[in-house]
Amino acid sequence: MTFFLKSKFTTLAACFTVGLLVVMVAWWAGWLFPRQTLPGRLSEYHKVYDGFWDVACDTAMDGSDRRCYIQYVDVYRDRPDFAAAMVEVVYHPGDDGQPDPHVRFDIEPGYSFRETRMSVVTADGKVPFDTSDCRSNTCRRSGDAGRDMLKVWRAGSALELVIEEGRSEPAISTWPLDNINAILDDFEAQRQARNLP
Repeated sequence: MTFFLKSKFTTLAACFTVGLLVVMVAWWAGWLFPRQTLPGRLSEYHKVYDGFWDVACDTAMDGSDRRCYIQYVDVYRDRPDFAAAMVEVVYHPGDDGQPDPHVRFDIEPGYSFRETRMSVVTADGKVPFDTSDCRSNTCRRSGDAGRDMLKVWRAGSALELVIEEGRSEPAISTWPLDNINAILDDFEAQRQARNLP
């Protein structure tokens, strides 16, 4: 009798544990509820590379405005002196009807890309990008300039921003590009699967 009760209890405990694990995995994978990455948007796809590079696709709550993007957000200084920098890559139809890359960099308000140095570290040294035409804390490259930038990324091992903040030393953010080919290829595959530019 004691053996039977212990066996029954053990079986119930095992079933409960397995059931709990299944629910946790289903919740984590987004099978129970659609994941929402941004307010008012539903996630369709999200993969993280190197801990920080995001390849994501989402839609508005009503299923319209479908998009895919690459994003990297770097919080390079914690509170109370919080500071972050980010880059986002999206595609839009170009004037010729072909997909046009749009690469957008943002740094903290009050800083300017005119005083920021940007380069990609390659096996042959650093390849600088001129940001002197970017007069605010946002810098954009699109069309052929965007394509050229992404081509250099593919050959690089790191993307480096040197941000002059008026302090004794500039802030230096270095973002890994070791998996950038896989990131860009995944991004392209997700866009094609959704018939997006």
